[in-house]
Amino acid sequence: MFSPIRFIKRINSARSRPGSLGAALVKGAVGTAAIKLAYAAIAFATSIVLAKLLAPSGYGIFSYVIALVALLTIPSELGIPNLAVREIAMAHTRKDWGRMRGFIVWAHRTVALTSCTLILMAAIALLLWGERFGPGKLACMWLALILVPLVSLGALRDAMLRGLRKVLLGQLSQPIIRPLVLLIALSLLWQFGIELASPVRVMGLHIMSVAFAFLCGLFLFLRNKPAELRGAQSRFQSAIWLRSSMPFGMTAALQLINGRTDILALGFFQADADVGIYRVAVQLAAVVIFGMQAVATIQGPHIAHLYAKGDMQKLQQMMTRSAQAILLFALPIVIVIVLFGEFIIRTVYGPAFETAYLPLVILCVGQLVNASMGSVASLLNMTGHERDTTKSVFVGAIVNVVLNLSLVPVWGMTGAAVATSTTLIVWNLIMWRKARLRTGIETSPLFRRRP
Repeated sequence: MFSPIRFIKRINSARSRPGSLGAALVKGAVGTAAIKLAYAAIAFATSIVLAKLLAPSGYGIFSYVIALVALLTIPSELGIPNLAVREIAMAHTRKDWGRMRGFIVWAHRTVALTSCTLILMAAIALLLWGERFGPGKLACMWLALILVPLVSLGALRDAMLRGLRKVLLGQLSQPIIRPLVLLIALSLLWQFGIELASPVRVMGLHIMSVAFAFLCGLFLFLRNKPAELRGAQSRFQSAIWLRSSMPFGMTAALQLINGRTDILALGFFQADADVGIYRVAVQLAAVVIFGMQAVATIQGPHIAHLYAKGDMQKLQQMMTRSAQAILLFALPIVIVIVLFGEFIIRTVYGPAFETAYLPLVILCVGQLVNASMGSVASLLNMTGHERDTTKSVFVGAIVNVVLNLSLVPVWGMTGAAVATSTTLIVWNLIMWRKARLRTGIETSPLFRRRP
């Protein structure tokens, strides 16, 4: 049986062994948790400011456009950032500098080309069908096209830093610098009495913050890439990399469908205000998996490293300890939200967002199941079984789209929450079973691994 006290003692024991994998994981987890906590605090503060500045309707427009941009960045990345963590980590372990240099060049060229292609296609679509949207929403969409290459290339460089085991540096630019710059800009303009009630103006500030974070990420990558790359001869395996990136890209696209279909369906069938209110529920429910996101970010390179060495015993030990930590973090948060969520929403966001409580509780149920399965997607992806992840998330995406289209027109925000939670449960259970079959590793703390 899992004991929190015994788990904490094991963490302290791992920290006392400086050269061990456990010490590296604990150090990375603590640093990553600190970054994630800072991001959560900044994002929470930013969401409060935006909700109060834009009201439910304007906040709904901003959230809807950001969801559309996220859809565009997935095909522009082609799954290459996720592949980059594995490829860079393996090349670094084997000191294969020629392959690493070739991958870096190929990845940047490919992402830049696909980003420009998608911007052109999106611009044509807006010219043909843009009149279907209101003027404010349409103006936000035009501005948001600038974000596609900035976000895609920024995500690529952050992933490469994580592959080099610069895990903390690989989480600074987009998770911390970008929202912090936006929050500072909003606060300063608000203090000087400059009117910011338009989602178009907020979108302009958002683009500025993303551009600044992009430049910071570029600086960090150039400063921390291995010195051996300068004299290495680039060796390309473009066909292999492209073929390997496709499952990652498909998985990312399907995960995005699972994560954004509710927002997009609400924006299509319901009022903009409902999108803004529901967005508050989504952001609060995301706190439940804060621990899982922190652990998964640092685990990727270590999983690839241990699997490449064939050290399955250490891999199982790492997955078990991290899964216990994830669940230990998630459960109390769900209890607090269920008991005091309505009070929290009313106090922090205001009475206009109070109806977000029921969707919030439903979303928390799905996220708790998500947390209880451990870092199952990372295990499959980093051990070469990314196609199993893709198939699992594909089933979840079908369930998600069907349920959202069926429930949102009738139940609105509640229907969107039910669809999203059901999807989380379905795809996590499928991936958990696949992970046990493919690797023999147990990712959930609720079950014991059979010999």
